[in-house]
Amino acid sequence: MSLTFVVNTGRCGSTMISRILYMHPEILSISEFFSAITGNVTQWNQFPARDMDGREMWELISAPSPIKDGIVLAGMRAPEMVYPCETGRFDPATGVPTICNATLPMLTDDPDALFDQLAVMVPTWPRRSAADQFRALFNTLAELFGRPVIVERSGASLPFVSVLRTLFPEARFVLQYRNGLDCTLSISRHIAGRFHGITREAARIAGLPATASFQEVLAAAPEEFNGLITKPYDVKRIMSYPVPIAYFGQTWSWMMQAGIEAVKQLPRDIWTTLQYEQLIATPREELARLAGFIGIPATPEWLDKACSSIDPGRVGSAARGLDPETLTILQEACEPGMQAIQQLESEYGLLPRLRLRC
Repeated sequence: MSLTFVVNTGRCGSTMISRILYMHPEILSISEFFSAITGNVTQWNQFPARDMDGREMWELISAPSPIKDGIVLAGMRAPEMVYPCETGRFDPATGVPTICNATLPMLTDDPDALFDQLAVMVPTWPRRSAADQFRALFNTLAELFGRPVIVERSGASLPFVSVLRTLFPEARFVLQYRNGLDCTLSISRHIAGRFHGITREAARIAGLPATASFQEVLAAAPEEFNGLITKPYDVKRIMSYPVPIAYFGQTWSWMMQAGIEAVKQLPRDIWTTLQYEQLIATPREELARLAGFIGIPATPEWLDKACSSIDPGRVGSAARGLDPETLTILQEACEPGMQAIQQLESEYGLLPRLRLRC
């Protein structure tokens, strides 16, 4: 099995990369698998690394996500949550299996049938390490679809680099990133980003540490957070709640700093970078380079199809509309992350690249 992880902060074009990679007939492009089973809509530190048998593995990947189901019911479904609730067998009112929210629907038009196939096989698997269970699942899907090269991409996965390296020492890594201001503003307007920000605000107001679990926050949060982090969710309040913009910038910077530091600890030949702005500007060249790193041919057919799916107008200066005070706050919050990127590019000679400025 050839395995590559695309690690990122979220909101940097990573879902687009998953879709582009799936266009290649040799790639099994697995989306949001680890974000689903870690529940990173609220936390990044709950990575399941324990030994488990097949039944435990199945429970992990098939259990519904009450938060994501509540988000869908409230009409706030994120673009990567693609399970066909209108036509599928599962209903968010009673629970959609977590692997069906994004992972299986990104592989097939009939995620229910694929779910049923896995439901027969996975529970019979023997007890083994979490890494071997995940490998077995990836291999099973690769065999079912006849795609030998596996690329997993989860949003906001940069904090997982070290644990992924420990669990999968054979894997390669692609560090995908975007200009800090644009990325942070996108995170601040995304339902997962807002939910996480509101949860951290509730923890702060309740006097809880940043490491507090979601259940601990729920138990201690003031009543004003009802409908914000408790169901039924109030869409208008969630999207208008005044989470400080600095929080999003600081979170982005933390992810970039931690992720880059972890990537720098990897052998140089098993990682590369993918800058969103460069991908949009020169998609054919960047995708050919990415294909070579992953170990697949960059066929003209694939490049033509992939490039036609990329909107060159997706790069803009999202920060232009900010008032000067807010812009300054955001620039200061993003500066540590931008410096980490610039240091990485300079230290490893990652050129040519478009120059990013905070």
